[in-house]
Amino acid sequence: MTASGRAIRAAVLGLASAYLAAASAGSAAADPAPLTEVEIPAFARLYRTSCSTCHTAAPKLNVMGEAFRLNGYRFPENDQLLRKDDPVKLGAEPWKELWPRAIWPGEISDTPPIALRIQTEIVGGGDTGGDDQVEFRFPNELYLLAGANFGGSLGVFLETEWSPEEGVEVVQAKVLFQDLIPGLPSRSLNLWVGLQNPYLFTFTDRQIDRAAREKFYWQSFRYSDLELDGPGDEPIRSENEFGLADSQAALEVNGLAGGRLYYGLGLAQGAGGARENNQRKDLYYKFRYKIGGLRLDGKYPEGTDPVLGGGGQLQDRSLILEHFGYFGAEPVDDADDEHRSFGVNARLLWGRWDVGVGAIRSGNDDPWGFASGGIDSSTLFGKLEYMFFPWFIGSLKYDAMDIDVPTEVEELLLSSGLSRSRILPGAIFLIRQNIRAVVEGAVFTRYEGGSSTEAPWNIWLRLDMAF
Repeated sequence: MTASGRAIRAAVLGLASAYLAAASAGSAAADPAPLTEVEIPAFARLYRTSCSTCHTAAPKLNVMGEAFRLNGYRFPENDQLLRKDDPVKLGAEPWKELWPRAIWPGEISDTPPIALRIQTEIVGGGDTGGDDQVEFRFPNELYLLAGANFGGSLGVFLETEWSPEEGVEVVQAKVLFQDLIPGLPSRSLNLWVGLQNPYLFTFTDRQIDRAAREKFYWQSFRYSDLELDGPGDEPIRSENEFGLADSQAALEVNGLAGGRLYYGLGLAQGAGGARENNQRKDLYYKFRYKIGGLRLDGKYPEGTDPVLGGGGQLQDRSLILEHFGYFGAEPVDDADDEHRSFGVNARLLWGRWDVGVGAIRSGNDDPWGFASGGIDSSTLFGKLEYMFFPWFIGSLKYDAMDIDVPTEVEELLLSSGLSRSRILPGAIFLIRQNIRAVVEGAVFTRYEGGSSTEAPWNIWLRLDMAF
């Protein structure tokens, strides 16, 4: 290695060490923004390939990027031929034949598998009181990301996030054991362990398959957001801070069947995150089935080829169906608030079009802990994206949420809307493959409940860089 190469490596490692030291001393974020594991440029350096190999508009994944993610950060076929670095072998290849009398050999990347991401934004909006404001967030979020495959069936991923409001938090830190039991069909049984995003839906996930960035209601709503009029000056807030899209400490078994059916079954900590808060574990399951196009294992059926005409972008023609169920309980006062959620969606990829619609139904038995009665919520959401040029994507999203609460509770609500719907138009520009600019707005068509019925608006101007 040249002196300049050693200097660059030392600089990167030094920066990473400083960042991790800050992470250990910083405060935890209340609402982390999970990222997808494949957006990190470390993989582009590893394979000496462009970001568009796995991304439509980074971090939005294309179908190959999703196959790469599910395969433990390896390309589904000919991974060793595609890798351009010279991995460091952690043991000789003949050790495999001597196992269990020898350690199974592995490998690590010759280059540090580290990447950084910087997001800045300008936010404008009107609140429910009718006041308008503009805010500079320079920067809004900083990320340190690391991902690697340790040879064949073992992968790791780390994600930390810093924001001015919340400080530093480890958002994901997980190990992926692929092909857990020898002799079973490839990719049929995997085990993912650690702090991770359960990805109950990949459709609409703001990192995996949506070009614009703003969350849907179901990804951000918590019952702790709803405040009740208390006996004193302090409002009553639910202690249930669970959110369906939050990262959690979890054990997840997942796999593929026939290349087109994906399943996942997980046991998660719940809103306690990395620390237990009620000695109960949540259970979730998820299924996905893909009809047509590139299979989930990254292979095309015989006689089928990639869709052409993308100007360097990989396209697909397929229909993806997803379903999940989530069952948990969170402590509120001296009781547990039992909750459950079910969701379904359908997503159509057709050349330059990416269209989908979904719905989620949730129920909570007692969010405030004073026998208030069952509370249900339902959300309907959808998106339409069209690639006008390889570097320009138009986005249109719709989002509606209704919360059904008992009359005696609704009368105590202060200012949070119970019935809301909004339209979110957006435009995504790739200045470079690793630099994107996003213009996104939100216009509320309905915002009712509590003491407010006014319709706020928002607009975001974002610059997103990863390197």
